[in-house]
Amino acid sequence: MKVQDAIDTCIQCGFCLQSCPTYRLSRTEESSPRGRIARLKDILAGDVEATPESLVTFGECLGCRACEAACPSGVPYEEILLVGRSRLREVEEPLAPPARLALGLVRSHVLLRWAKRLWQAAGGRLVRQARRLRPRGSAMRLFAALPEPHAVPDVPPQPGASVQIHRGCLMDVVWPRTNARAALLLRRAGTSAELMPASAGCCGALHAHQGDLPAAREMARRVVAAFEASGGEHVVSLAGGCGAHLRSYGELLADDPLWAERARRLSGAVADVATLLVRQGYRPEMGAGAERVTYQDSCHLRNGLGVHREPRRLLAGEGYCEMHGADGCCGSAGIYNLLRPDVSDRILAAKVEDILETGAATVVTANPGCELQLRLGAREAQDAFRVRHLVDWLWERREEG
Repeated sequence: MKVQDAIDTCIQCGFCLQSCPTYRLSRTEESSPRGRIARLKDILAGDVEATPESLVTFGECLGCRACEAACPSGVPYEEILLVGRSRLREVEEPLAPPARLALGLVRSHVLLRWAKRLWQAAGGRLVRQARRLRPRGSAMRLFAALPEPHAVPDVPPQPGASVQIHRGCLMDVVWPRTNARAALLLRRAGTSAELMPASAGCCGALHAHQGDLPAAREMARRVVAAFEASGGEHVVSLAGGCGAHLRSYGELLADDPLWAERARRLSGAVADVATLLVRQGYRPEMGAGAERVTYQDSCHLRNGLGVHREPRRLLAGEGYCEMHGADGCCGSAGIYNLLRPDVSDRILAAKVEDILETGAATVVTANPGCELQLRLGAREAQDAFRVRHLVDWLWERREEG
């Protein structure tokens, strides 16, 4: 859909307001989805000049897409946000060094391969040292919350597997064990699955959400080509935001005659690991006296892919308890917690309170960014709870069973 058509879909009803984390914090129209849509409409019409000040609201947006779930008119807000971010990128100052470093790293699959080797060799020592220093800066606080490297189970090749696990970027560097476990769990559930080659690289979500659409399209083409070569029927990402971005490839490359149809095919092949496991009838072991566990939705998994019942079905049991506001953003939002730690920290503090109210020993999520953000919250709450990716929690239950 063209951005003007997307803007015109909005009837300015305001149903999105209470679903928006930044509106709830500020109570200002400018910080709401409705306000952002109106602002971009004025800029595209030439009534307002595109400046860092007039477009700052697009930088404040978390991109959680909760407004899309609340919208009665079906406004494709994500498309409007990406155009707004792209215009903001044209006029604002360069990103902070940690953010530029992260974006530069994930753009190159060669750099990612070296980063993975370095992380496996020295990541544990670096994280432990960072924790001892009790860092205050947003980047170092998040670094200290990273999980230490672990041994990765072997995933024998399964050529022509129907499910292809997209390794991703930071997911492949820091969470390769989770990717491997997902493939093995799917195989045990009766679905052929294998890991896509590391050369597929990053999906481009981080670049798209920072307004760098040319880079996002370049990376999307690389992933599309890798998926086609695999012969798979489904592509799965263990990062909710990445899965939702893969689903958007049809729109992202719609104007590229050489790639548009190929991108649409990949978009239609996107699946979610929880959905596939539930479809196969997979059930984790639930012993007596199971620990109390709760679930935090990945915004993009819920609002972008529409997946929220399936993870809960896998977690259901005597120890599961639903968290108030589980569908609300945790404040991670890609690299938002690096760019705007003040807002991110306020959202996280409220989320930690909701977790503590459940009395849960473990909070489960389905996105590495959410896991890292919640691990930061757990550290600052004196390790009052632990955090697990859904796949890792399921794997641990299998081990216990």
